[in-house]
Amino acid sequence: MEDDREKIFGSIRRGLRQAEQTDAARENRSPLKEPLSADFQIRFEKFNSELVKLGGEAYVLDDFKGISDFLLRHITDDAGVFIYDEVSGIYDSALSELRSSRTYKLSTDFENDYDKRDVAQFGSAILPCAACIAETGTIVLRNSMRLPAALATRLFVITEPVRLMASLDGLFTDSFRDAGGSNLFLVTGPSRTADIEKELVTGVHGPKEVYVIFHKE
Repeated sequence: MEDDREKIFGSIRRGLRQAEQTDAARENRSPLKEPLSADFQIRFEKFNSELVKLGGEAYVLDDFKGISDFLLRHITDDAGVFIYDEVSGIYDSALSELRSSRTYKLSTDFENDYDKRDVAQFGSAILPCAACIAETGTIVLRNSMRLPAALATRLFVITEPVRLMASLDGLFTDSFRDAGGSNLFLVTGPSRTADIEKELVTGVHGPKEVYVIFHKE
C-alpha cells in the first residue's frame, strides 16, 4: 500500500516539475503561434490578414483629415453615430465634419442606467480599444458602456500602433500595463451565426462590419 502511494506521489511530483519547466521555456510566448516581431508593420500585416478572414479590415492613417474622410465614406446613412468620449477627446478635429453632417450622441449624453432602446437607434459606433491582438485579429475593449458596441451595425475602432500586441499572452502578463480592471470585452471580427439550414448570417448579435484604424503620426 505504501509503495502504491509513493508511486502516485512520485508521478504527481514529476508532472509538476515538467509543468514548471514548460512554463519557464515558454517565456510568455503564445502556445498557438510563433512569436511575432515587435515591428509594427509585421504585426499590422498579421492582424489585418486575420481580421480580413473574419470579415473585418484594418487601416493605417497618418492624419486627422484621413480619419475624417474615411468615416464620412463609410457612414452614409442617417441611422446616427454613437461616439465614445475617449475618442471624441483625442480625435475631436477628425470628428468635427462627421458631427456636423450626421446625427450623433456622446456616451456622456446617457445616464449610467440607460436603456438598450436608447442606443439601439445608432447604426455606427466609434470607440477606442485597450489593445489589438495580431495573432487572432481580436479587438480588446475596456469600456463600461459595452452595449452600443454590441448593437451597432458598424464598429469603428480608432487606436495607436502601440496598442497592437503580438498575442493574447500579453493581456495576462505584466507587459499589459493599461488593463484598467478585469472587465474586458473581446471582439474577433463581425458576429456571425448559422441557422438550422447552415446558412451563415453576419451581424445577428454584434456588429456586421468592423473597421480598425491605427493613427500613425
